[in-house]
Amino acid sequence: MAVELPIICFNDVYRVSQRYVPQPGAPDDPKAKENGATITVSQFGHVLFSERDKWQDRKGKGKERGDGKGVDAVEGDAEKEGLVLFAGDVFNPSVESSVTRGSHMVPVLNALKIDCACVGNHDFDFGYPHLTKLISATTFPWLLSNIVDKTTGDVPKPLCKYWVTERCGVKIGLIGLVESDWIATIPSWPENFEYQPMKETAIELSKELRDPNGQHKVDIIIALTHCRVPNDIKLANELGAVQDIDKVEDKHGVDLLIGGHDHIYYIGKGAKNWDGSPGERGVAGTKEDRGVRLIKSGTDFRDLTSATLSLSEPSNNVRRRTLHALNGKHHYILPSTPTLPPLKELVDSLLSSVSETLSKNVCFTLTPFDARSELVRTRETGLGNWIADVLLHAYAESLLEGKPGENGKVEFMKQGTTLEDGESHARRGGADAVLLCGGTLRGDSQYGPGKITLGDILEILPFEDPVVCIEMDGKGIWDTMESALSKWPAQEGRFPIISGLVVKWDHNAEPGKRVRSIHLTDPELEEEEDPEDVVEFVEREDGTTVEIKHKKIHVGEAVENTTDGRTYRIITREYMAQGYDGFEALKNRKFIIDDENGQIMSSIIRSFLLGSAYIWRRKQLQNAREKHLSARTDKVLDRARAEHLSTPAQSPSASPRMSRSAVLSSEDPPMSPMSDRSAYTSGSAGGGRRHVIQHSRVSIRDAMHISKNEHMSTVDECAGDEMRSHGGTSRQAGKVAAAKSQEEKDGVAAEYFVHDDERDRLRSLSDDLAVVCPLVDGRLKDIAEDEKDSA
Repeated sequence: MAVELPIICFNDVYRVSQRYVPQPGAPDDPKAKENGATITVSQFGHVLFSERDKWQDRKGKGKERGDGKGVDAVEGDAEKEGLVLFAGDVFNPSVESSVTRGSHMVPVLNALKIDCACVGNHDFDFGYPHLTKLISATTFPWLLSNIVDKTTGDVPKPLCKYWVTERCGVKIGLIGLVESDWIATIPSWPENFEYQPMKETAIELSKELRDPNGQHKVDIIIALTHCRVPNDIKLANELGAVQDIDKVEDKHGVDLLIGGHDHIYYIGKGAKNWDGSPGERGVAGTKEDRGVRLIKSGTDFRDLTSATLSLSEPSNNVRRRTLHALNGKHHYILPSTPTLPPLKELVDSLLSSVSETLSKNVCFTLTPFDARSELVRTRETGLGNWIADVLLHAYAESLLEGKPGENGKVEFMKQGTTLEDGESHARRGGADAVLLCGGTLRGDSQYGPGKITLGDILEILPFEDPVVCIEMDGKGIWDTMESALSKWPAQEGRFPIISGLVVKWDHNAEPGKRVRSIHLTDPELEEEEDPEDVVEFVEREDGTTVEIKHKKIHVGEAVENTTDGRTYRIITREYMAQGYDGFEALKNRKFIIDDENGQIMSSIIRSFLLGSAYIWRRKQLQNAREKHLSARTDKVLDRARAEHLSTPAQSPSASPRMSRSAVLSSEDPPMSPMSDRSAYTSGSAGGGRRHVIQHSRVSIRDAMHISKNEHMSTVDECAGDEMRSHGGTSRQAGKVAAAKSQEEKDGVAAEYFVHDDERDRLRSLSDDLAVVCPLVDGRLKDIAEDEKDSA
């Protein structure tokens, strides 16, 4: 008999509460006119369950979770005769996820009673090891059918290749397909993961799942995808998910695509009747839609789709049932939408835990995080330099342009791979430079020296627009710098913050003609040892030293003010790339990493600090040997441990400009609670031991790599395990020694010292916290100011 199968679907959800922005076709809502009108996931949940409650109960059925090879029934949790499906992207980006690394979204997803999901690109933002924890804590299967782990020959665990279930008497197979385009934008994509073409994977799985002599004998196949609209439309055409195709019942493929990735609402022309806006049809990227059966449900808990699949009677054809009609509704979440009380209580509890976590320490700074407006909007600052340097390497491990290999497989290159002669610079990983503006740094305060909390980081970096990477010519860089410097000495937000560049400018020149030269920094020279890179602290009573290795700026090739030369990969904010605040020169550029693939700034900085803390803690255990997920981690830790335990070389303090001594009382040695398990070199209590604080291209990339390739729970102050298990409370941090503020002399970045009588000064240097030291290094030099100083 013919059957009508109900489904609910959504995708790309990030913020549990947000300012209301009316979507195309949304009904008027009086509450929307109120100042500060918002919508929340609890209102989204009300709409979802209002639709789900209309479905019939599945008598005697438990919730099913696929194991990648079939169906594994789990007792309890009565189900409905319909499917709630999710098409990827949930664990990042949002301000809350910068704190929880996505853990707070796990109980939210479970509460929404999702039946099956496909992963999206942002689900990998905190690395695959952490994603496995997030997925394992959910109560439904996650699909990734066209990625193979070469070490096992199967899909990466705990993901599933497919999921088979039964609803309304219909045997349904679900598969998950992702495009190769966004894989190239993911930092630390596992090298053992191999991409398989979507079409070929879908055909293979159709043959397996529909096989009349096989295990599953499914009636229909639904593909959950995470692709751009044009790729979804192309795939639907290739797989027969199109209305009115002759003899489609005899062809392998899929019957319906439910997609994510694009933050738009779009219903393919294969839908018969649709209540509410189906999205913009006929625009660029949709020209090939000749009746595809495709559902893409907007973004961010603003939109929800309910649909009914009208299926034919079963037959003996390849497709035992065919989709005769697709009807549905676009549901809008409005400020006046009622809330679902249990979900609201859950979210309130989770957000309370997030707020608690904001008070946790994430690093120890030896120099101030100075975000005062009169500084960050008028001159080069140590804080701006430090943040920009980290962002320069945010996407350094993203996979590069793919090349078709054997059997149509796409093979990717990792950063650091040797290129063949003649291959273009564009194939190399990482970015050339960072262009930010002083208005990016908020808080208008000085933080530290001393401990910096997660709340401090979010106060300094509150914006939620993603960090993007664009391609531009030399003239574009010159025009951007001229605009950024044009309003000085007014405290305008456009004043530049840079990395990867050395810029000389003259504030006496008229606006638009202030830039004198722009050069790239030389990355090769940056890796060479230079005694002037070190600022030395000496603990005189036991011989322990703390050395800050802040790489000296080395001038590289000139950036010519022309459109005819080479192009550069520039890291910036989406806000600036849209031309706001006078940055017209950044507008309409080619995106290497766009707003839908980029991460927010606070999330990137958090990842860096976690990786740094991981290195900082483990380098203090000489004989520690852990089994790491990445072979590179062992090399990084061996190098850091050798520097930590070795006898310091002859002091480079002959350069008074670059060094100062710090004195600690013998009764307050910088030892952590772990110190009794540490094996230091022989000698006096601290003799021969040193702490090395690195700030270089290599050290930043090492920290970013480790944060994405190892489990960070031992250094993460957010109680992710408890959040994921519905606890919603943060674990108590370990005992942390008190640290007092350290003062910096005004005027010269490296000239700071610790008073003898401030005995707790650097006590926390051996705690789990990463230790940082933002410095001014002359990358943005006002030659007029130099001339005035020398006069």
